Amino acid sequence: MILSIDDWIFDTDVTATMAYSAQEAAEHCDCGYCRNFYAAVDSVYPELRPFLTQFGIDVEAPDCMSPIPYSEEAGGYDPEYIVIGRLVQQGSFEIDMGKLHILAEVPKKGAYPYDRLPKGTPCFMLYVNNMILPWVLNEPMDTVESPANDPSLISELLDKLSGTK
Repeated sequence: MILSIDDWIFDTDVTATMAYSAQEAAEHCDCGYCRNFYAAVDSVYPELRPFLTQFGIDVEAPDCMSPIPYSEEAGGYDPEYIVIGRLVQQGSFEIDMGKLHILAEVPKKGAYPYDRLPKGTPCFMLYVNNMILPWVLNEPMDTVESPANDPSLISELLDKLSGTK
């Protein structure tokens, strides 16, 4: 199915993407940060689910997500989604959807996510940038077992952001 959004053009295999996304949803992460994402995403970003659905993606089936605790009340999320199909035309700017900014990109040959797909499967990634979600779970964010609150990961991310590493 051809999708034209702003100056982006996608040729998406919606059926294959739906099957892949359903498999990812069945295996999705159970850490606290991800559970919080699943619980809060629709209320804060109601436009995201319909946007992803047109590609065949379940919003609760990111292939990768980098949660970053911002405060005791909120966390940042950068979910990435695989789409089976081709990116026909890359747009001039990110796709803006309200408070969200989405970028599409074709991964380099042989790189992730090709190791997750049958050989020769065309795909591209959708990156949702800088989502901030309130903490809605009935458990304190700092007690949740997750890579996102591992002190060494947080230190490493801060070093990368500050340019010291």
